[in-house]
Amino acid sequence: MNHPSRPMTARRTAIALSVFAWAAVLICVAGCAAGPASPPGPAVPSAPPAPSARTLQRAAAVLTSDATALRRRWRLFNAQQALDQRCMRKLGLRYLITRAGPEPSAGITTADVLGTGSPAGYGVLPTAGEGPQDAPAQDRYVQSLPPAERARYVTALSGRPDQQAALTLPSGDKGAHATGGCSARTQERLYGSVRAAFEDILVPQDVNLLFAGYLAHDRHYKAALGRWQRCMAGQGHRAQSPTALIQSLQHQADRGTDAASLDREQRAAATADRRCDGESGLRATLAARRAAFLRQQPETTLSRLEGVWQLRQQALRRAAWSAPPPR
Repeated sequence: MNHPSRPMTARRTAIALSVFAWAAVLICVAGCAAGPASPPGPAVPSAPPAPSARTLQRAAAVLTSDATALRRRWRLFNAQQALDQRCMRKLGLRYLITRAGPEPSAGITTADVLGTGSPAGYGVLPTAGEGPQDAPAQDRYVQSLPPAERARYVTALSGRPDQQAALTLPSGDKGAHATGGCSARTQERLYGSVRAAFEDILVPQDVNLLFAGYLAHDRHYKAALGRWQRCMAGQGHRAQSPTALIQSLQHQADRGTDAASLDREQRAAATADRRCDGESGLRATLAARRAAFLRQQPETTLSRLEGVWQLRQQALRRAAWSAPPPR
């Protein structure tokens, strides 16, 4: 399936001991004539506090791909490219900016959220195709350098191979990220630290993989997905999920499908998707199951997701100030 104990303070300790002393006196006054008191039963651990509505809302926003998320990622990518170029130029090195294409539409439909744009669409655009000749100009430039010069260039941009730091993800999986070079300095400028930049990328990916496993066994989501699939088949589209449908269109764009044909197919698919989502309640069910999934997560996971939300707001503010996107 696609998708997607706190330490007691000295004052509290003193208060607790005082209460205990008075309780002991009362127990003796009430129970000395009647014999020894029964031993207390085992302590019952208190349940952890429920996460706040704000924490759950922010965690869900980090995991949800919608038009707002795509537009923010577009701005951050452009800012990173501009800052990388400035850093490399200070070292006397050439850097060719990779353009992210036009800014995603505010009404775009995603696998997670139904858009409001007219005509309906997923924002899939024609590309130059596949193959080394169609790689970004920056990649082609680096590959054209003599081996020794290329190695020095890559080190300047990405740091030495031994400049790595470990990162443990909510699932328990471990990863590593580069900490040197111009890319790391760009990440520090936008996010405050390289680790924070990788938290933004890797933590949501990791938790979304856990969520995908949850959905695979969730009867509510499976029922809604089945209704969506049957409706889409009736409209002439046999995609297994909105994610698969969008990926299929992107593959066509990557293979060089002409703009007119791609646009016609995308509009037809997105229009059918909008109708079938309304009939099946697929995306509403997805949002409800995401909320249920998050309520089951450890406090540490929710805290990291909320932290990612906060980091993104900071990075976007810094991006607007230090490297506004090209117009």
